[in-house]
Amino acid sequence: MKKLMTILLAAVLLASCDKFLDLKPENIKVVSTVEDYRDLLASYMRYLKTPNRTQMTILGGYYHPAFDVANAFAYRTGELTPNKESSYYDATLGEYTTAGVKRLTWEETTNLWNTYYSFLGPINMIIGGIETAEGDDERLRDYVKGEALVWRAYSYLKLLQYYSPYKTGNEYGVPIYLKPYEDPGNAMPARETQTTVYQQILSDCEEVLKLLERTPSTNWNCAYEPVFVHSLLAHVYWYKAMSVAAEETDWQNALEHAEFAMKGRTFVYAPTVFASLFDATAGKEFTNDEFNVRLIDGTRGYLVDVMNKYYQGSLVPYAETAPDPDFYALFKDGDVRKQAYFRTQLDNTVKYDKYNVSANSNLAVQWGLGSAGGIIMLFRSAEMQLIKAEALYRLGREGEAKEALNFFKQGRYLDVEGSYTESDLLSEILKERKLEFYHEQDMWWLDMKRQGTRMERVVNGTLYVLEPDDFRWCFPIPNSELEANKNMVQTPGWDEVDF
Repeated sequence: MKKLMTILLAAVLLASCDKFLDLKPENIKVVSTVEDYRDLLASYMRYLKTPNRTQMTILGGYYHPAFDVANAFAYRTGELTPNKESSYYDATLGEYTTAGVKRLTWEETTNLWNTYYSFLGPINMIIGGIETAEGDDERLRDYVKGEALVWRAYSYLKLLQYYSPYKTGNEYGVPIYLKPYEDPGNAMPARETQTTVYQQILSDCEEVLKLLERTPSTNWNCAYEPVFVHSLLAHVYWYKAMSVAAEETDWQNALEHAEFAMKGRTFVYAPTVFASLFDATAGKEFTNDEFNVRLIDGTRGYLVDVMNKYYQGSLVPYAETAPDPDFYALFKDGDVRKQAYFRTQLDNTVKYDKYNVSANSNLAVQWGLGSAGGIIMLFRSAEMQLIKAEALYRLGREGEAKEALNFFKQGRYLDVEGSYTESDLLSEILKERKLEFYHEQDMWWLDMKRQGTRMERVVNGTLYVLEPDDFRWCFPIPNSELEANKNMVQTPGWDEVDF
């Protein structure tokens, strides 16, 4: 008997876009054909591809990977510091509040667990259902399945990066769900090993590459696209290469996938063009060698909300917008990033303003609180080239590593050789990563986690230390998950903390 799946589809606003995405959503839809699954995925795709979206929902809610994660990590890395006018500081007592202390001492929690697993439900439904869905359009079947598989791989990678230890604790991976409604409400999967989770991620990506050989991508896709998939794989192997699940071939694999992603791309020194990459307020759509996928959230802030990092109600400053002076001093005059990431005020103070809105109160008023928007560029070319340079270095090919680094630097400096300030090549590569990805989602945190960074902070007169192997490099498994799933175990260390 034919199996039907019934889902709720929220109405979406149909702006002009690819014909493929011009759907006619209904309140309730029975999903049984390839076209039905296409419509379901296209609703999700439209959400990603429509700048300045208003009340657009998918499956009755805002189901997408947790792209807006900068606020979860920027306080942890030191990219942000709570402003003393914010709710995290008690001016009467002259000290940070309990919530402020947790935020500054790496004990603040997040809901990213639920966000990712809520997204994986619909994605698994698409992957599972499209296989046996009625219809003869096999190309369309591949498009839909491939797009969903990439996002599933991406989601499990992020769950692993956020909730699992790095150098130790292979047994503390994350649960893997591959079927959408298998024993709903009663499933109690244990944590898989990190090795097993990586195998699932890589398996999904390899399946997509096989689909792409048979059915090339079209212009409506975001993630079902060769450069995106190879970029994802380069990032996976780069992160995995020094982890507890590392394998001898990881750096070579990271290199090969990064090289594929960079085919035909170059870096050009063009300050104005580089700055426009991050101009969320303009909402411009264009192509550029610097990125592959560029998701613009021009007004609503559902995908990414820059304003949320800096302002709370009534435009009360939420965080300091001035960069750390020592860090800012690392940017040489003429570095295109210095112009793009910072603004010099009338009083000659410097403020971070990477997306042309975060520190501008006039734009905050104009756009409305909590609606600042931003731009997401996953696995952009800078990351791929710097992964290539690091992989070559780790493989003992230092001459090629410097050539790869200089290839990147030609798009950032007029004086490439004069830009070198570190004592060894690896440190120079890591410095460039730090300069490049300042305030860019989770990039600093992942670098610090894999490098075994040690941090110290004095909060309310007490010294707090984050050691390289500290449990706080992971988020805790939510209490709601522990209560509902008797097979779930907490990451050691978090079981001693009241969060």
